[in-house]
Amino acid sequence: MHRLLALEGLILAMFVLLGNGLRSISTTTVSVSQSEFASFLNISVEKTDVLIELLLGGAVLALALAPFVISVRSAKKIAVIFAVITTACYALVGVTMLVDPALEIREAVVIASFAFSGFSVAFFAPLAQLAINDEKDPAMRSRLTTVWISAQPIAFLVTPQLVKYVAFDIGTGNYFLIMAILPLVFLIFIPFVFGEKGKADDTLAPVPADAPKAWKRALPLIIAVIAFEAWTAANSFVGIDSIISLTLMAVFVAIVVALFLKRKHLTRGAGEVPHLAIFLLCVLFVLEIPTTGLYDTAYLVRHLCSADLIDNRATLSAASQIISVFATGAILVRYPHWGTRMVGLSLPFLLAGMVAIYFYPYQEINVPLFYISKMLSSIGMGTATAAVIGVVAGLGAQSKIVALAPAFIIMFGTEVGIEILEIVFQSSKLAGLDINSAYEVVFAVQIVAVLVAIALMLHWLTGKRVAPGLPPSALSGGPAA
Repeated sequence: MHRLLALEGLILAMFVLLGNGLRSISTTTVSVSQSEFASFLNISVEKTDVLIELLLGGAVLALALAPFVISVRSAKKIAVIFAVITTACYALVGVTMLVDPALEIREAVVIASFAFSGFSVAFFAPLAQLAINDEKDPAMRSRLTTVWISAQPIAFLVTPQLVKYVAFDIGTGNYFLIMAILPLVFLIFIPFVFGEKGKADDTLAPVPADAPKAWKRALPLIIAVIAFEAWTAANSFVGIDSIISLTLMAVFVAIVVALFLKRKHLTRGAGEVPHLAIFLLCVLFVLEIPTTGLYDTAYLVRHLCSADLIDNRATLSAASQIISVFATGAILVRYPHWGTRMVGLSLPFLLAGMVAIYFYPYQEINVPLFYISKMLSSIGMGTATAAVIGVVAGLGAQSKIVALAPAFIIMFGTEVGIEILEIVFQSSKLAGLDINSAYEVVFAVQIVAVLVAIALMLHWLTGKRVAPGLPPSALSGGPAA
């Protein structure tokens, strides 16, 4: 019996690891292979960022939809459908790179495949969360949550090595054909993970008769995500000061305001959303903005730092984040009420890392500073993510939106962070600042974002606010009554 339980736990852990890691593997593969895709599509290396935007955009759209379309009844069917779609997309990219058809066909296939694969593979992150939330043992649930959170930094740690020593050796086309096999692994795991979950989940709150249908709640959010993606694409192609970009920004802001005003109506029937969960997800969203890692890495590339230095820095960053995630998970297994304390502990690490990054332009090449700054920020982000998701998972039993929200918050926060920092960077250059000064402004904004998160935490803790229906222990991340 113990062996059977251990096997089921291992299968569930592998499903969770791949569920939140496969998306990051595909995105990292493209970012590491930018020069090859640029040559294959006859575009500049900078323009290959569009492929990454397609993957991220499709993922954000999928994660916005997930709470409205995934249910205990539909999980198995959705997993099978999107595993097959992801495999087909990766296989199409691989075959196209091997056959090397006309340029127009190459462009159409690669763009369509990345858009659909980004959308389909992203569903496995909330599916993995659904499997975690269905686990009855709190300690096991906490361990699986740790695995889910660590999947992304593990992918960032492993994928560059795979690309260098596998893709560049056997060819990127063959590499994508091998990647096409990975989603099929889900087909093996799905019967074990969702095999006996065909009945309705009685733990969720009943849906009021006048609550809007799922598609009616999802539609405004989908429109908002599409408007945001259109705005980001316009910023990349025609600049932030273009009339097109400004118009799309105004449309996006108007949609967000309308969603905010209608929030109570749109969330009816989704269960009571604990205030602490909303607050911590907001803090996590703010912290995603300064921790994209895009501009500090771009600064090192622009200043001709060696590729080994940049790779080693990324490796140390991912390793630090993995260690901090597992350490936080272990602490929360032993002391489950320490959730918000761990969030508070993460913020000094993040602030120290961001302040250190700010001093990059003020000196010559300083390898220890480059390494230590990134490691500090990664430790802070790993601790914050693990703590927030640990608390939210405990508070989200009565709300599917809360239970499946972290994946969307992480991905959308990252995209918003990239966009905000791009606007800051371009605005600084338009204002006449030199390139180094523009980077300084970006790094200063990153510090401000962490300070905002610190201010939010201090306001919450000093106010000693407790959401309705939650005991005072919830202030420390304890389970809801």
